[in-house]
Amino acid sequence: MSDPRTLGAIGGIVAVVALLIVALAAVMNEPAAEVTLSSEQQTGISVSGSGSVSVTPDIARIDVGVEVTGETVAEARGQAADAMDAVMAAIMDNGVDEDDIRTRFFNIYPQYNYRDEEAPEIVGFTVNNQVTVTVRDIDNASTVLDAAIEAGDDAARVNGISFTVDDPQEFLDEARADAIADARSRAETLADAAGVDLGSVRTISESTSFFGDQRIAVPEFAFDDAGGSTPISPGEQELSVNVSVVFEVN
Repeated sequence: MSDPRTLGAIGGIVAVVALLIVALAAVMNEPAAEVTLSSEQQTGISVSGSGSVSVTPDIARIDVGVEVTGETVAEARGQAADAMDAVMAAIMDNGVDEDDIRTRFFNIYPQYNYRDEEAPEIVGFTVNNQVTVTVRDIDNASTVLDAAIEAGDDAARVNGISFTVDDPQEFLDEARADAIADARSRAETLADAAGVDLGSVRTISESTSFFGDQRIAVPEFAFDDAGGSTPISPGEQELSVNVSVVFEVN
């Protein structure tokens, strides 16, 4: 005959196991977390649109300066200062306002003589002083560039030229209007295909780009005294606006 205490213990174990099974089943059958959006967030048509205009640059930016090497820092700095004063004077003598000349960088670094199995020896110092010049009369850019090169003589350095529009706002407004019209056209096509009516605009985001402020390198041969003035051609560039628009649907 079975011991009542033994039967009670077995019954308790069975009950615990049953509870564990029920709990495990509940965990295994638990649904994944869900994110419920409001009806306003769930409806709408999201599209992108773009608009662009071709513009003729009206200002030029020239990166020009001097580079001088001397035996000492004081010698190199003094010679560089004299050369830079001459360059800036030539630039301003050709119609550029002093406020349109901005220092781009100023560096002093040593020159080394490397010898086999010996520590490098400092043999001089180089001073590099560069400015960015904004030429608002773009037809005068070549004259300003040549004057700066001539004034700087062998110390003259030109890192490049870029062209842009001084006030792009009127062009941006035209490109924006085209971008919104493009987005609306895309949304109307989608709405017709889906059999819904296009509603009002919910959100608009914008990004702009101006493919024209790129830097153009000026080759060394352009500085040859035997040649004429340095040829510069700004050409035409493109200003573009991209928009992302969410329309409501009815």
